[in-house]
Amino acid sequence: MTEPARGGRTRTRLDPEIRREQIVDAAERVFTLRDPSEVTLEEIAEQAGVSRALVHNYFGDRSGVLAAVHLRCTLQLDEALRSISSDPDGTLDEHLVALVDAYLRIAAAKPAAWKLVGTPEATLHPLVVEARRRRCERLADWWGGDAAARLLARSVLGCLDAAVAAWLEQRDLSRGQALEVIHGLLLRGLAGILTQRSARPARAVGDPPR
Repeated sequence: MTEPARGGRTRTRLDPEIRREQIVDAAERVFTLRDPSEVTLEEIAEQAGVSRALVHNYFGDRSGVLAAVHLRCTLQLDEALRSISSDPDGTLDEHLVALVDAYLRIAAAKPAAWKLVGTPEATLHPLVVEARRRRCERLADWWGGDAAARLLARSVLGCLDAAVAAWLEQRDLSRGQALEVIHGLLLRGLAGILTQRSARPARAVGDPPR
């Protein structure tokens, strides 16, 4: 089937998911070349070879397109996290090595796109907020699943986001060297905290906080 295209041409009508991915591909190219805040839906549509209305129908506005790029970029991260958490016999050290390596490997594969992950317009989008919440919950489940574990998970992910962004910006360390530094930082901090938590007796209701 065909559908009208810009300028009176016709284009083949694609499966909606294929068309959606085509638009995300185009948006990623435009966003990595320019400041995302300056990119318009018209530019994304032009790059994708579709109408602005079609981009709007799929994503709503620019933040929706940015969120789609963000979610696709972090999809591999979520898959890696699921794989790591499915190994209940793994040690904290092994889990952290795998987690940090996944962050660095995925960011290194598409550094320009990964830099979009930290843009406020993307991170504040409801779909991205929900994806990040699920990522934190999965990580927190390793460490007991309570409020303290959730705080630890958010802190670890925030540290990883910042550390990987700094590594991409400077690139004065190899991936292996960056892995060693970030893993060492997280392991020393988490090992101490988790050891203290496991050794601490449960607090009775009404007892003051320790």
